[in-house]
Amino acid sequence: MLAVSCSKSVSVGNKVAVVIPDAAILDRWAQDKDNLKSIMGKYGVDAVFFTSPETVGGAAQQVYQLQDIIRSGYKYVVLTAIDYKKINASGVLAENPDVKVICHDRLVVDNPYIDYISSANTVEVGRMQAMFLLNHFHSSGAASMTIELLEGPSTDLNASDYYVGAMEMLEDYIDNGSLIVKSGKKTYNEVKADSWDVADGKKAMQDRLASYAEGEFPDMVLAANDNLAQGAIEALVAAGAVTMPVITGQDNTEMAQKNIKDHKQTMTIDKNL
Repeated sequence: MLAVSCSKSVSVGNKVAVVIPDAAILDRWAQDKDNLKSIMGKYGVDAVFFTSPETVGGAAQQVYQLQDIIRSGYKYVVLTAIDYKKINASGVLAENPDVKVICHDRLVVDNPYIDYISSANTVEVGRMQAMFLLNHFHSSGAASMTIELLEGPSTDLNASDYYVGAMEMLEDYIDNGSLIVKSGKKTYNEVKADSWDVADGKKAMQDRLASYAEGEFPDMVLAANDNLAQGAIEALVAAGAVTMPVITGQDNTEMAQKNIKDHKQTMTIDKNL
């Protein structure tokens, strides 16, 4: 995990506003909320949590939350942005430049009012997922395999980082025909889902399966997180797949743990932020 910390300590008793998505779509936010509350509590920091759904409406709600937080006099904000573009467009962080803003997991770019970030190495996450697939490919002894890519939405900058890391490892194999993308969808804009929701992962996988004959399925699916993996599984089952392809994920959700035990998902990554 990459963590950049403040050189000035937060005084004991000072309240910190933690602005984070709710867990309706991504279970991991509940875990992150518990982790942040526990860690801050150990240092005597009074954390107040503000949540909103990870939807278009929730992104707008998050901007209003930030406005209320800043106008209420909070001096420290921990922020996991639902849509960084909406935050930038609102100008909300400019209302009080003295407020220290720490991005948790997701960076808000092109904004001079961000002070720090605490995150995993998101490019490395993509590399790890791709390396897992390549290890499977090499150990299989096959001359070639089919693969499909499912990445996250452009509202989350981490999603494009996962893609960059994965393609660093996979691109040469795709270019030389060792890994075959039957759908032809390879660029980030082609492989990004509309959101991290399971339903959008399912829709994206159904789109890829349209390039396969009936009863034919990809050998591997690079799913950027556990929700997209679950969506892929649902689409594959609906299309008649009995044995699942090798499917990646991340977040180590309870759903993913069950899928791995049931031989539906093959791996996940626990970032433990």
